[in-house]
Amino acid sequence: MKRMNSRVIAWISALAVCSIGGELPGLAADASPPEPLRVSENGHFLVTESGRGVFLLADTAWGLVAHLKREEMASYLRHRRNQLFNAVTFVVYMPGNPDISSTVTDAYGHAPFAVVNGRPDPTQPRTTPGANPANADEYDFWDHLDYAVALTKKLGLYAIILPTWGSAVVGDYSGKPTGDIVFNSTNARVYGQWIAHRYAAEPHVLWMLGGDRRAVYGELDSRSVFQAMAQGLTEGGGGAHKLISFHPPKKSPQSADWFHGDTWLSFNSNQHWPEDQVPALTRDWGLVPPKPTWVFEGRYEAYWKSNYKPEQWGEWQCRQQAWQSVLAGGFGFTYGHERVFGFGKDGWDWRKELDAPGARCMTYLAKFMNLIPVKAATDRVPDQSLLAGALGKPERLKSDFIAASRSADGHFAMFYAANGRNIRVKLDRLAVGPMSAWWFNPRNGTWHTGKAESSRMEPFTQDIATGPGSSEREFDPPDEPATGNDWVLVLSEARAFAE
Repeated sequence: MKRMNSRVIAWISALAVCSIGGELPGLAADASPPEPLRVSENGHFLVTESGRGVFLLADTAWGLVAHLKREEMASYLRHRRNQLFNAVTFVVYMPGNPDISSTVTDAYGHAPFAVVNGRPDPTQPRTTPGANPANADEYDFWDHLDYAVALTKKLGLYAIILPTWGSAVVGDYSGKPTGDIVFNSTNARVYGQWIAHRYAAEPHVLWMLGGDRRAVYGELDSRSVFQAMAQGLTEGGGGAHKLISFHPPKKSPQSADWFHGDTWLSFNSNQHWPEDQVPALTRDWGLVPPKPTWVFEGRYEAYWKSNYKPEQWGEWQCRQQAWQSVLAGGFGFTYGHERVFGFGKDGWDWRKELDAPGARCMTYLAKFMNLIPVKAATDRVPDQSLLAGALGKPERLKSDFIAASRSADGHFAMFYAANGRNIRVKLDRLAVGPMSAWWFNPRNGTWHTGKAESSRMEPFTQDIATGPGSSEREFDPPDEPATGNDWVLVLSEARAFAE
């Protein structure tokens, strides 16, 4: 245990320095370029080319290119990297979304496509000789996108790029065709080839199609257009297949409903209300062939639409979406803040929201997921059968749901109690112990010994009999059950959790 504790003490001390502008101790200004990602052998997770499991924690930055100039972009990306996000997602061509951008230009006013017969032509990107940012005649839209791609790599971040928002394929959110539509099956493939070729050598780029739109609205079927763009992306990559997914709207058919059988779809993406995300991920987990899945867009911190108030969507709502989805089989999670992703489009100062409580809690999630055993990181299994009694119910503004997950061999298990109610575990479903138990506080990144919180990673009890014939045991989280008093329970052989 001594080796584990020294490592975790250093881990906990790093959590305290995520204040505005603060660099984490020992973190260089730049980082090694991320390794290319591939799907794990079991089909449920993402790993690097060398086989190392990766927990992808992304931030929603839709308007990154549309609104941030170079200095602002560098400040934002460095801040998120310091908070241990390892990915950001942003859009190239952005028409038809008043929350993000009212134009299709970049932060310097440059348009991406030539206009032909009064319409943007995606087969004719507007490029100029040179790329000097001090020369407006040289620095074009694509140079600015190049800068975003290069900067994410320099900072060790994965770039999840939407070649276009869905309105340019489908129309408005309800599926009504609009003047924003510029893509068809022919030019979508050409554009996909061109943009994929431009970034074929970038190891950290992932592609996301869809853009908050359904692929099918009644008789309006846009699947062929998205499939053509995916074909172009695959062809333009020069043989190096980058991961591709599809971003659907909430409360609708998700990526798996339309494209799970397509070879280009590397992993599934979901956008749901909290009460629907666990069933959706559970459904995805059981599909054949297996493909990774996650919540790519949940409800944003400070969400204010549909008669909700910003204070109703705070840090606990972000945490419960993240932890419940991860234990339900998500390979990662995408966080977002309502006042950040548009970078000032709504009149708010996005800089003041970078250290919102929900973002801070994502740092603790990332740290925890990087602590779990190496093997469990790529073979963990959602398993609600570990729980005895009522599982509870996830809801939008409150929840008593308990989520359970274990390693495939049963030597490690973790549980998330959304409101801190007791967790009753069927210990006979785990591997033969004895095991120890830890309480992790997802609100502040500390551990609880059963008597007090501690920066030391100490179990609150040990020598728990597990394996066939073992009895059920009820674990009582610290404090009384209440919305916001969420806790994570870990059961593991001490050695397994240390390595």
